[in-house]
Amino acid sequence: MRDHTFCMQLRVARAAVVTAVAIWAVAILTGGLLHAQNAVPTAANGETLSSMTRLRDNFIDRARTAGFSCTLAAPTIVVEDVPSFGQYQPETNTLRTSDWGLANPQEKAMFMQLAGPGADEARAHQLFEIAAHRWIFVHELGHWWQACTGGNAKRSHYEVELGANRVSLSYWREVDPTVVETMMPVFQGVVAHAPSPVPAGQSMESYFNANYETLGPSPAYPWFMSRMNVAAFEEKPAPAFAAVLAAIKQ
Repeated sequence: MRDHTFCMQLRVARAAVVTAVAIWAVAILTGGLLHAQNAVPTAANGETLSSMTRLRDNFIDRARTAGFSCTLAAPTIVVEDVPSFGQYQPETNTLRTSDWGLANPQEKAMFMQLAGPGADEARAHQLFEIAAHRWIFVHELGHWWQACTGGNAKRSHYEVELGANRVSLSYWREVDPTVVETMMPVFQGVVAHAPSPVPAGQSMESYFNANYETLGPSPAYPWFMSRMNVAAFEEKPAPAFAAVLAAIKQ
């Protein structure tokens, strides 16, 4: 999905939607504040399933081409109401993803605001697709890759989440850089305008690890996720997708 005009419009509009950015980040990264209630599946769910299956298979093909293999089968994709818009469940090897048709009016209005002044529903839907069915979906595939390689055995919560963020970033840098161009200002906006939840005198990583179980359902979680994405983006030199996958196996 290459739409450079859309990316430019988002950059111009982001200063006016800082509050909406924070709300949106909470919604997609915590899975607790905006629930689609009584959502009815639509025929579009089948299209989403087909599209996400192709993306999953492309991810796996790129990993195989780079010389990697996995001990797990490809994750089963389920299209249903997911408050966080994406979730990998290692117990069942299932990757859950949502659909625009399952979003409630509040969620759609949120994406309308994020899409900028004068945006219509089509533009809001496009932003939803980039966030949920590009960035978040590949982040969750990153968790699948961690599970299938046993890469999490000796890693902290912070390292696991940072690793999945690095997977999504490196994948989209190679496959479609406009996804990064769209998402990174969102993460940078959260870091720039939301107060740090880390107490004075403590490191971000140690605080995240010590409080992981309580941070998940809290508004502080998107700050940590955004900060990780910004940190990954600032890595120099930027690691290739294959290098990121290799680092998880080590």
